[in-house]
Amino acid sequence: MILLFLLACFFMYKQAKKLVIKKVSVNLGVKIVLLSDLHFDTVLVNHREIIEKICEVKPEVIVITGDLCSKMKYFYRVEAFLTNLSNRISCPILITLGNHDNMIFENQKYKKEEYIKKLQNLASTISVLENSVFIYKNWLFGGLEDFRSNKSDCGYLTKKWKEESEKSNKKLIILTHNPDMVLNLNKNNAPEILLAGHTHGGQMRVPFNIEFALLKKDILPKKKIFYGLQEYNDIRMYITSGIGCSALPFRFRSVAEIAVIQ
Repeated sequence: MILLFLLACFFMYKQAKKLVIKKVSVNLGVKIVLLSDLHFDTVLVNHREIIEKICEVKPEVIVITGDLCSKMKYFYRVEAFLTNLSNRISCPILITLGNHDNMIFENQKYKKEEYIKKLQNLASTISVLENSVFIYKNWLFGGLEDFRSNKSDCGYLTKKWKEESEKSNKKLIILTHNPDMVLNLNKNNAPEILLAGHTHGGQMRVPFNIEFALLKKDILPKKKIFYGLQEYNDIRMYITSGIGCSALPFRFRSVAEIAVIQ
């Protein structure tokens, strides 16, 4: 029995180190690489492998939807990754913050404004979208703060961005960490697509949806909406499985991915 348990742990550990490229065709007219949940505190996927695979894809925009790290003592890993990535590829890198990023401000009294400035100072191509927008050619990217630390009227913001995108004849793409943010949005102001992470695609995808049904408070996953191309209240979204792991360095029936949305 102990041997079987150890073999299972070894298999799930190996699974957590595997990285794939997931191609998603939604007729956006722009090639976006979506990363999420890098968790540089504990990530098992090799940083160089992530960058090499991104360079192979040749994206027009790179999006990182949160959870870079939970503690500032690991920021040097974030810094190294983003600096190397921006040196290898010159496209815009858009970042939203996740619940683990916000732990830095809640537990360590590090000001969010300072952290955002620190990220953006790493390269001229990096923009942190905390309830703000970035325009790239015919697309307007709106980044919403994390659902759990949400203090703004995100419904109002998306309405404003939708009106702005229509007036300027651009397509609206919403970026946020937790897909539960869609619960705050109105289908009348629906973007072309909402991009999110947070769920790890069901990091330990065991029967009866136990991970989300019993262990977590997230709302959409309890409705079995936690990975892939989905639609809720007429709002289309893609939820990536992300790169890293939370809690345990294991994955089961879930693989780390670089999602290519185009």
